[in-house]
Amino acid sequence: MRHTSIARQVALVSYGTQFLRGHAELEDWYRHGIFFGARLQFRTPDGNALLADDFTWWLGILRRCGALRLSLHLPAEFSLDTERTILGGGYAVAVHFADRHEIWIVGRERAAWHAHPLLPDDGRHPAFPNAAHWGGELDNYWRVAERPGALEVPDTDWKQLAAAISADLDIRVPSSLVPAGPLFLPGGEPASWEKLPLFARSAAAAPAHHLLATLYAEQARLANEMNPKNENSAYQHMDEAGAVALENWGRRLDSWIIEAELRCANECRSSAILARGAPPTRLHRPVQVPPPERPPAGDAGGAESAAPAAGSGGIGTWRDRLAFAVALAAGCLFVVACAHVIVRFPWLAILVGAPYALYVHYKKRD
Repeated sequence: MRHTSIARQVALVSYGTQFLRGHAELEDWYRHGIFFGARLQFRTPDGNALLADDFTWWLGILRRCGALRLSLHLPAEFSLDTERTILGGGYAVAVHFADRHEIWIVGRERAAWHAHPLLPDDGRHPAFPNAAHWGGELDNYWRVAERPGALEVPDTDWKQLAAAISADLDIRVPSSLVPAGPLFLPGGEPASWEKLPLFARSAAAAPAHHLLATLYAEQARLANEMNPKNENSAYQHMDEAGAVALENWGRRLDSWIIEAELRCANECRSSAILARGAPPTRLHRPVQVPPPERPPAGDAGGAESAAPAAGSGGIGTWRDRLAFAVALAAGCLFVVACAHVIVRFPWLAILVGAPYALYVHYKKRD
């Protein structure tokens, strides 16, 4: 995830709030490695006027204008058109003032000539070599609305959130296998002055770092499991129902990561004290794919077509293993019971061993 637009948004909102509140100066964090290789521009939709071509200028002017904090949201919260935000991850940044709040949508600008009528319409993509691929990434922030009044940003009870994620995904959150310290994104060996946590550290944010690090570790593990090149993974041998179940689990994991990123960016309390209240309201919900329909019980053709899938992985695999274990245990008990007879009459071993040998022989043929 290093150097992606979403990670930059999380860092900008978290550290930017610390700056606007006077808890950290720009010199303390503006060289954060997450911003390397990228430019952040701030514009107005009217005429596409460039207001600031650097996030330090943007934050500096906001502070002089009396901005109190930043917060990260989903555009749907403000009923915004998300066309511009698709390439930026679909988030929005709110700038809080005493009597109003501004909404900035985050994305990457689309070149209008990509739909030029003179371009050949033969399915070739791209029409020309992409020289911009070798340049740095560019995040565009558009100030799309200014609304009166305060914007409420709920605090997060991190223990309650961890319990909700653990119950939904059936995993341990936070994981003891993940470092409990500040969350540093992987990649290279940065210099000390650029190696900063993804979002600001504090007593209140400590459990947030551990929780998000756990979710990122689960996401990396799942990506490896579902990688087509990983031919030995359980996912590659699952039946359709098992594969759909795992994919839906992955969608729920991704949804919780979105939820956690929003809450981590917005965590700006100096103290970890929080009155325990109702469970947190979900900020994002995943779209689940329904499991495949089972064929009717009397459909012989459907039963025949489903039979190979049941033994190919998932639940069918465990059923076969359990049946084998039971058969093996019964065979062992039978051998023990007959052992004293075989000792006195060794030729009876042929009667015991012949059926087993025939079973193994024909089992291999099947």
